[in-house]
Amino acid sequence: MNQRETALARLERNRLLYLDMLEVLRRGTAQVRRAGEDGVLLYDPPSEVWFVDADTPAVLEEMLPLMEGCTILTGHQMWYKDTLAAHFGFHTEQICRQSAWLGGEPPAPLAFGGELRRLDRSWAVWAEAHYSHSFGGVSYMEESIERGMLGAFVDGQAAGFVSFHVEGSIGMLEVLPQYRRRGMGEALLRGAVALAMEQGKYPYGQVFTDNGPSLALQEKVGMTLSQELLFWIF
Repeated sequence: MNQRETALARLERNRLLYLDMLEVLRRGTAQVRRAGEDGVLLYDPPSEVWFVDADTPAVLEEMLPLMEGCTILTGHQMWYKDTLAAHFGFHTEQICRQSAWLGGEPPAPLAFGGELRRLDRSWAVWAEAHYSHSFGGVSYMEESIERGMLGAFVDGQAAGFVSFHVEGSIGMLEVLPQYRRRGMGEALLRGAVALAMEQGKYPYGQVFTDNGPSLALQEKVGMTLSQELLFWIF
């Protein structure tokens, strides 16, 4: 087997945990920097993210020289989080669970008293202004719109949105305060899953472990949450 085939064989053993890595391989942007039965290292140039999967300290030690210039990474085993943070001098971390739609058909749309529409680039400034975890500025929102952003509208007024991050995950789900508790978040997440499947993407997201409402939303929609934890450090 070549490196890509070896990586896929390893990652498919736990599809839910590694769906983010499988997505960048599926779309053909990931570079396989190391692949074996005991771990896989990917680099995705569009997002500049390193994806780390290692079973043992020896495997991790083999990977470190390959990651020169790393500024952001996601790890799939918690045991080496602090080691990598110290090695690269990273100070910010996010602990997540992987969430994925594993059904063969997309979830049914949910009625919420409004409609979902695809947004165009003219909405980038508005979306950036209303996203509660904004980063990357208007240009990142423009790129997200190109990847596929859905807006929720009630009586012609924009009430929320959802899109895809550059590495492929469903994210940026935001409902404006005055429209919350109407099922709009669920409608947007269902719509994003359907859009991902329509585009041939793997429908997955990553949810912070301390975000109880978002974890509950994933389960309400029918997403499957990984038992294993992942982490981001940068």
